[in-house]
Parts: sequence; structure tokens; C-alpha cells
Amino acid sequence: MAQPNLAQRPLDQLLVYGDSFTFSVKEPPDWKGDTANAEKFQSNILLHEIAQPPESSSGLIRIRLNDKVDENTLADLEEDMRGYKAQYPEVKFEELAIKHPSYRCIAKVFFVPGKFYEYVAYVNPGSGKPFLFSVSMTSQKSEASAKELEAYIAAVKSLRLLKP
Repeated sequence: MAQPNLAQRPLDQLLVYGDSFTFSVKEPPDWKGDTANAEKFQSNILLHEIAQPPESSSGLIRIRLNDKVDENTLADLEEDMRGYKAQYPEVKFEELAIKHPSYRCIAKVFFVPGKFYEYVAYVNPGSGKPFLFSVSMTSQKSEASAKELEAYIAAVKSLRLLKP
């Protein structure tokens, strides 16, 4: 059976690229990718719910590719947790179960009830790859809705490093 060529296949991943990298991410249903405004949020791409106003930061998924120092992804997350604890002494942390199909993923929710909920995932493409994905989403005052959390998890799971 013949395989359709690439031009005939539906393209369902957005390509994000810079001078030394290319990665892809899939837009969750009813969400839109935005690279034009990503720099304002220190990100490579933003994903926002189509129904939300473009200037809304609630439920905004921010994806950034960072240079990786080593393979200790947990230490990177723990350093972020220490930073939040210094800034918000009352902050709490909760495990967030996300399993990427190909990469190591560590995720937590950082929150102060009634103030903010920050969903944070670090996705490590593996040994020998010089980058680490950082994916975050903020929910104001209350936990993310089921729809927001579903979109966040889908975006994390869809990440692919194409050119290290």
C-alpha cells in the first residue's frame, strides 16, 4: 500500500523556529497559536483560547525552549519552586500527572488559593539534546477549568523537538 506524500497529509502541528532550533506543537481544539506576541511573555509561542480576548492572560499557555545545563530536570523545577516560595511564602505545590509519549515530563501546580494557580511542566527531549521545554499556564484565583487543563496537557504531550 502506498503512503501519501507529505504534501497530501493534513498538517496539524505548528512549527516554531529560531536560529538554532525548530519544534512543533499542536493547537488544542478551540485554541490558537501566537508567535507574534510570545516575546512579551518570554516565550517562543503562546496558545490562547479563541473565545478569550487576546489581551487576557488567564488560561494562556506559554511555551519556551530553554538551553539545558544538564539532565537533572527535577532540580530545575525545584529551583523554580524555591523562587516561588521566596516570593510567596504561602505557596503550595501539587503533583500534576502528565506523561509525554516520548520525553521525560515533570509537572506541578504552584498555587496560593484565592490568588493564583500556575501550571508548570518541564519536558526534556533527552540526553544529547541541548534544550528543555518549559510550559506554563496561569489561572487567576481558582483552578483551571477542565477545558483549560485538557488543552494544557494536550499541548505538553504534543511537543516535538525537530532540530536541536
